[in-house]
Amino acid sequence: MEAPRLRSMFRNVRTDPKRFEFKSRHLPDVKGEWQERKQRIEQEVLGVEPEQGPGQIRFRKSRASTSSATEDRRARRLASIRDARRSMFRAVVIAAVLVLAAWEGLKWVEASDFGGVLDFLKQAK
Repeated sequence: MEAPRLRSMFRNVRTDPKRFEFKSRHLPDVKGEWQERKQRIEQEVLGVEPEQGPGQIRFRKSRASTSSATEDRRARRLASIRDARRSMFRAVVIAAVLVLAAWEGLKWVEASDFGGVLDFLKQAK
């Protein structure tokens, strides 16, 4: 007899649980993909133009689009450099403020008299 299954309060109702699927390399569907790949490589080696399939996309370059693309690329590059300089300047300002605060803290510690605190600790024993 099998124990009854209780519903969990952590159950995910919206999605199915993940299931393990073992895909062996020795199944026939993998062999078909292997044969297609082998034929494609053989055609490339022999210099035969491969057949245009749905997975192959070719792009043409036109002179009008390349000049605007290089300008866009250059503008993005300059913006990136400008942003990097701003962030470096911000980091330097923050570091300078922290160093200045540490210097002022050290001057305050040197000027303060902590003898009373130490005497209190000696009396506590």
